[in-house]
Amino acid sequence: MVERTAEESERNGDFDAAAAKRSARRFGWIGGAMIGTGAILWLGAASFVAWRLRYPPFLEEGRTDVYGPHAPAVGPATSADQRAAIGAPLESVSIPVGKHLAVQGWFVGGKLPVAVLIVPAAGGGRSAMLPYMKLMHSAGYATLAIDSGDSINRGTGWGWRERATVLAAADSLKRRGFANIAGLGVSEGAAAIILAQAERPVFKAIIADSAYRNLAAMFARSPSIAALNPAFAQTVMLEASFLIGHPLWRIDPARAARTLGGAAIFVIQNRGDPIVTPADAEAITSAAGPSHAQLWIVPADGHGDAIYEAPEAYAARVIGFLQTHSQAQE
Repeated sequence: MVERTAEESERNGDFDAAAAKRSARRFGWIGGAMIGTGAILWLGAASFVAWRLRYPPFLEEGRTDVYGPHAPAVGPATSADQRAAIGAPLESVSIPVGKHLAVQGWFVGGKLPVAVLIVPAAGGGRSAMLPYMKLMHSAGYATLAIDSGDSINRGTGWGWRERATVLAAADSLKRRGFANIAGLGVSEGAAAIILAQAERPVFKAIIADSAYRNLAAMFARSPSIAALNPAFAQTVMLEASFLIGHPLWRIDPARAARTLGGAAIFVIQNRGDPIVTPADAEAITSAAGPSHAQLWIVPADGHGDAIYEAPEAYAARVIGFLQTHSQAQE
């Protein structure tokens, strides 16, 4: 065996060290690439789930998030449908919301000097609110029902973006001469009315049917989020906040209900609703305070369908509330 000289050993050692460094760099690049790929996949998957929160499937299907055994499938209403439902012709109106948007609605006059603004659930339009318009018109109230403004192109703001529409619609009623305005909203519409009122008081009375207490908490209870890894779910929430334009945990009707400008609020909630729960209704009622809030828990399992599940009780309670609170003096 030929023995290595000291110089050869040193050269071989340098070679081995250089090879080790190259291997370390190679493994570092591979590890980095794997981590980067994992991060891209993580963020890509989170983006898809967040996108579905902003653009939920029911918008593609042309429906709202209201459901229940007696909730009807609602499509566009013809003028004959409108007249038959209300018993009076409806005036079509277009309400500017900012510089580049207008929301469509139907207005019908009433015998009383009070107007009720009716705001639908996510994805809903005027047609979905004809039963509510009929109820209000039969009790003598002037009524304006508006579209949600949600679509497969614009998605939904779950009440945060829609609060501007609510304020614009209320202002249009003021221009018609109504000093006393009440708001009735279902699901997203109820949240939008509460958020709008906290921003700028325009209502004497509010009927909030199936409003969530906090948007992040509502999403966390949904099946598509509840089963996710907590860290991944948090990433989804952050990306959804970016898409909607405001931190989800700060879209909080329960907190907004603390500052309703003296308006009374009637909170309606289905007992068996798995997503917007009675606890949501109780939080909103508690925040508004006992002197300004009433709560009705409906023995039903759907979402936003109380008017179909208990029509007589719904009419009696809602109209009774309006008669007491909607004509408060300035």
